[in-house]
Amino acid sequence: MERMSVEKDGKKVPLLQQSFIRHGNEQRFWQKESRILAAVSGGVDSMVLLHLLLQAQRQIGFSLGVVHINHQLREESAEEAAYLRSYCEKKNLPLYVSVWEDPAKTAIETAARNFRYQAFTRVMEEEQYDTLMTAHHGDDQIETVLMKIIRGGQLSTFSGIKEVQPFATGRLVRPLLSFSKEELYAYAAESQLVYFEDQTNQLLDVQRNRLRHLVVPQLKQENTQVMRHFQQFSQQIQWADQVIQKCMGQLIEKEVEQLKDRFQFSAEMIEKMEEAERYYFFHSFFDKVFSETGVILKEQQMTSILEQWQQKKSQWQLSIGSNWVLKREYHFVVLAKKEKQATAQTEDQRLLLIPEQGIQLNETEWIGLLKPEHSEDIKATDSWSLFSHDIWVPADVQLYVEKRKAGDRIQLTEKLTKKVSRYFIDQKVPNSQRQHAWIITDAKRNIYSLIPFAFSYLSIREETDKIHYILLYKYQKEAIGRRT
Repeated sequence: MERMSVEKDGKKVPLLQQSFIRHGNEQRFWQKESRILAAVSGGVDSMVLLHLLLQAQRQIGFSLGVVHINHQLREESAEEAAYLRSYCEKKNLPLYVSVWEDPAKTAIETAARNFRYQAFTRVMEEEQYDTLMTAHHGDDQIETVLMKIIRGGQLSTFSGIKEVQPFATGRLVRPLLSFSKEELYAYAAESQLVYFEDQTNQLLDVQRNRLRHLVVPQLKQENTQVMRHFQQFSQQIQWADQVIQKCMGQLIEKEVEQLKDRFQFSAEMIEKMEEAERYYFFHSFFDKVFSETGVILKEQQMTSILEQWQQKKSQWQLSIGSNWVLKREYHFVVLAKKEKQATAQTEDQRLLLIPEQGIQLNETEWIGLLKPEHSEDIKATDSWSLFSHDIWVPADVQLYVEKRKAGDRIQLTEKLTKKVSRYFIDQKVPNSQRQHAWIITDAKRNIYSLIPFAFSYLSIREETDKIHYILLYKYQKEAIGRRT
């Protein structure tokens, strides 16, 4: 028969108590100056935790307080709160009670948890506690990991319950994770603790309860060390995730460039990666930019991204969320805000380009046809880029600025003409930049300039009957994604 306690200074000390205090000392869960707040519901787990903390307090001398949440969901709630109040008075412990005045009608479990942790945060802040302790134990860990695996998700979600994590004004510690539910019941019996059983924990219409009563007992029959193995699995997942986040975080910091409403990085870098590296890079990248984008990358979207790389296309794009698009543009991968679709009127516009006057095409683009002596004042700035070239225009010719159309051709040399679409392909101009291109034409749609990429041979033929101008195009590079 397993020994439940040992002799110490002539007194019987439960082994669980010894293990609890030793582990707490080793992990520095407490020091003499610590202010610990124990979350106590009145159930066996939390009453054992409170009793153990009282034993540790006698040795260490830290400050100890109790917080209790009355959810008002069961008839026994008032009785539990009353007993706990009496218990804390006898032990000279400060007790903080929060009552859920307006319980939710749907998604009760999630709403109740949110209320609890909001109350815990408030008490820690107002009463200056540095550590919150809850009574999650080893069986809770098994149930949680199983639930995470059933639901699916990223690697980090499978790590289960962490023993220590930042919380509110300090940290959240779960010191009972290495103990089983059976051990807690045995300790409560040996220490003659009063506790309350929540009968709703027996209902099998809740997934956690089904795992608790139907699955976990079977696992323990298969292997008595299953709880320890789940603890090891949880720790290994946490360590693996930490390594991945560190490595990918350093890579993202080095390689990802943030511009206005967009992020970009080298496509060649991604090509050199193994598929596993791509998977974790993109997940880490989207986690990193979440505060800017609000985008949570779904596993189905991750699959689509990996498939695009397998197809080795030089250009592609995927919609990510309602407002963002991930795209490859030859040498770069870009995450950018979706652009508003241009109206048919904008696409069909043909604007007369009057010499010595400028046209504000939109908030991010301006174009002008100026005499050389008047063009010197138009310069690039930190936020505005400039595309310009000399252009000779016959005196009787009017020029227009408009969007390109299918079949448009540009004369590049005296003998060479090329479709604009072919020029873009040859020059590896990304689709997003092609969409923003403008052309300067005459009444017969002869192209004098492809903005901001190339000028036509027509624009440089110096003849006596032609007038010399400077064509200037200013644009916000970050807004349009143009090349300089």
